[in-house]
Amino acid sequence: MKLTPSSLHDREHPETIRQMFDEIAPTYDRLNHVLSFGLDRRWRQKAVELLSEKRGGSFLDIAAGSGDVTLDLGALQPRSVVASDFAFNMLSVFRKKLGTGHRGGVTLVSCDAHFLPSRDKIFDGTIVAFGIRNFANRLRSLQEMLRVLKPGGISVILELTQPSFPVAAQLYRAYARWGIPAIGRFISKNSSAYSYLPSSISKFPDEREFLALMTQVGFTSPVSTPLTFGAATIYSGRKGIA
Repeated sequence: MKLTPSSLHDREHPETIRQMFDEIAPTYDRLNHVLSFGLDRRWRQKAVELLSEKRGGSFLDIAAGSGDVTLDLGALQPRSVVASDFAFNMLSVFRKKLGTGHRGGVTLVSCDAHFLPSRDKIFDGTIVAFGIRNFANRLRSLQEMLRVLKPGGISVILELTQPSFPVAAQLYRAYARWGIPAIGRFISKNSSAYSYLPSSISKFPDEREFLALMTQVGFTSPVSTPLTFGAATIYSGRKGIA
């Protein structure tokens, strides 16, 4: 099935989203770096830093994609990392990276973020970067993150968001309308996927709404950290001890 903008906007069809990521997998890393002007590396590192108190623990990287976050988790000297994604081609790209000597305690798992194949209370931390925006049921995915965390564990969510600073917001709108689709079409040859990107960002809940969703699920005192005038935001929450 050929991807079309209308099919990509239909969040009721996760198979279409899976196909999109399978198609763009070979150029995914390069496009992330180009489209974010290289800021994605720093954003991921700042997200991983929020898990630093769990150094030496076990981590779950949800929607791991091509694996950059999992590799960044290596700075925490983890006991183990499970990297999960539902797009087979993305995991294939990651598997090639691991073949260059980064394997360590990394396990790759193909699964749906709404139904994690893990027992309750086994991870010290979970992280998802640039993924939850594409999940059909964000509430369900947050419930799964909380379920697999040990008491006191931390979930970190890094997502692209719309800048709130007026000048930055105006520049972002112009870039999203013309720049992102044009660059995506040039590098990946897939214009639909990178027309979908700014649309999916605009439909993501704002800071207040997403923090409320985390609280509803049961995370204690979730917090948000805007990055680069709000072009990305890190959300984090902890599982209660009781």
